[in-house]
Amino acid sequence: MPRHLTLFILATTILHGALRSETIEHAGTRYWIQRVDPGKDKLELHLSAKPGEPNTFPKLEARLAAQGRRLRFAMNSGIFEGNFMPSGLHIAGGTIITPLNLQDYVKTSEGDLTPNFFLKPNGVFFIRGNGTAAIAESARYATLGEKPVLATQSGPLLVQAGTIHPVLQRDSTSKRYRNGVGVTKSGGVVLVCSVLERETGMSNLYHFAELFRDRLDCPDALYLDGQISYVYIRDLTGPIEQTNFFAGILALTEPIP
Repeated sequence: MPRHLTLFILATTILHGALRSETIEHAGTRYWIQRVDPGKDKLELHLSAKPGEPNTFPKLEARLAAQGRRLRFAMNSGIFEGNFMPSGLHIAGGTIITPLNLQDYVKTSEGDLTPNFFLKPNGVFFIRGNGTAAIAESARYATLGEKPVLATQSGPLLVQAGTIHPVLQRDSTSKRYRNGVGVTKSGGVVLVCSVLERETGMSNLYHFAELFRDRLDCPDALYLDGQISYVYIRDLTGPIEQTNFFAGILALTEPIP
């Protein structure tokens, strides 16, 4: 029997309106799973109201309230720079905010570690105007001629066509909170974030990739960010609190009742 089938998996499914939220335990780590139908559910990508200022869930909720809306789901998107602008491609509402980044990381010393964004292959998660979603390796994305309504670039590309990123090691001791996004074989979007509990919420990148491939039916999955990761699901994860600082936030919204 394949090893992943012997792993202890606990799944609790909660029907949250038309959306489905789950908690899943995989390889000793618990995660929040939010499944999205990109053809029906309008996933949005938000930066701060002012370029270069940090973005947080409470700030976004306040901006939405002025529009008569509120957060239903929120999770930080791709890796960003110290000025709180995305490190790579960021498209919101069909507008390119930051361009595709195909640069390689240049080490300044022998012991210099390559940042996660530059662990090639990295990739782009995007949603087209027709409501279909995909994840593509960044250099390949540049050749596709896509004009998506939403896109976030990050790295590493956890799973590509069913293969886990070659740099990731099953026995790695580097455990952090993680969040990422996958696209299923049937075209659904799966947003994943660690449960924010120190004893049960930390994982290495290999097992995080394995979760997408083996448990969530995602042949393609993209790492978004690490220890700062945060998730909010209305009525399930508690009230909106002051979060870590982010650049982009992926969100599902709804009218204020």
